Amino acid sequence: MASKKKKMIPPVLPEEFRRVENTDQILKEFQYREERVAETVLQEITAEEEDYSHLVFSAVKFVNCRFWNCSFERCEFTDVIFKSCDFSGCNLSNTYFNRAEYLSCKGVGTKFAGSVCKNMVFRECNLNYANFDDCKLENLLVDKTELNSSNLTQCKCKDIQWRQAALTNASFFKTPMRGMDFSDSEIKGLVLSDDNQELKGAVVDLYQAAQLSKRLGIIIKDIEGI
Repeated sequence: MASKKKKMIPPVLPEEFRRVENTDQILKEFQYREERVAETVLQEITAEEEDYSHLVFSAVKFVNCRFWNCSFERCEFTDVIFKSCDFSGCNLSNTYFNRAEYLSCKGVGTKFAGSVCKNMVFRECNLNYANFDDCKLENLLVDKTELNSSNLTQCKCKDIQWRQAALTNASFFKTPMRGMDFSDSEIKGLVLSDDNQELKGAVVDLYQAAQLSKRLGIIIKDIEGI
């Protein structure tokens, strides 16, 4: 039986945000001044192939922003909401997230490898082909989100919730799936190790179990009514 999941801790945001001029260069200005981006709404920003590495964000909302192939490597995001944003092709590797939410966002091919993701929500997002290799994932909710052909290899996981997630052809190579409930998610074609050790303790429905049993060379006879 799957263990009881921890209560999700939402971002802590101020009642009023700082007023800033939302130009496409606003983040470069914070970076130049080596200033923390705090209590700020960043809206309608568009950038391509920019380097924003090492920036620190605290109590920030990103709304309708478009970042294509930009680098946010080694950034820190605490108490942050991303709403209707596009981070496709961006590099967010070795980044720290705590109490962060991605809502209706796109991140096709986005790289999160080596990052720490705590108290984090992905809801109604497109993260196909994303890379979460070697991440530390703790108290994570993935809700109605596509992660088809994504990589989640060699991750350290604790309290992960999957709700109607699309994980077709996703790689969980050497990532233990114990306690994860995939019963309402799509998990066809998972990439696992030869001995399928990752599956130990995972929760699936009857039909998923029948599919996964083929990896073990087990044939389940059809049973009337199932």
